[in-house]
Amino acid sequence: MGETPTKRRPAVEARIEEATMRLATHQSPDEISFVEVAAQAHCSLQTLYRYYGSMEDLWLACAGRVLKHLGDRIIDHLQAIESYKDRMRKVFWLMLDFFERHDNFIKLFMETVHFQRWMNDISFKQPEVSRVVLDMIAEGQASGILTNEVDKVAILDFIYGVVFRFVQMHQIRRIKQSNAQRSNALFEMLWRAIANPHPHPHPPREGKGERG
Repeated sequence: MGETPTKRRPAVEARIEEATMRLATHQSPDEISFVEVAAQAHCSLQTLYRYYGSMEDLWLACAGRVLKHLGDRIIDHLQAIESYKDRMRKVFWLMLDFFERHDNFIKLFMETVHFQRWMNDISFKQPEVSRVVLDMIAEGQASGILTNEVDKVAILDFIYGVVFRFVQMHQIRRIKQSNAQRSNALFEMLWRAIANPHPHPHPPREGKGERG
């Protein structure tokens, strides 16, 4: 994207990206141009080109803004759950539920950004979300709950792969059944793949006060 993060004003970014998402609720995303965004966000075309460079980069920034809410939800919801497996189950459900709640955005995003392009963007990697999940995976491996046959990044990729596949197919096949509602059954399938087949006793977590 055009301008380096240190030169970009968060308030301006927020105004532009929120304006873009508002426009997308009334018209086809491929009809939205920088001219319309500039008018909606009350900014200049020069600013748009400096901040984003293209509509595709702007859509990627919008994706990052939407997905940040997922990270916030995960951190908030895990505070009161003691059981390790139940925390992992909750993360899995939160991901499926989040993408269903933002179904229109997922459809919009799939129509505007090439998946390979997204994979190379920071919005796809979601460092805040990944850091939380990676820490949980590392804890599970250290405790002997999760398999150590592969490293924690491979387990993260496996989880993301399952989630993204269900989200993508939900759109492509126009499936009416909620993935979030059947998340327990889906999670048990996932759990069998990542759990240690020969778990050993492990001490409880220490020094991690849980909040209600």
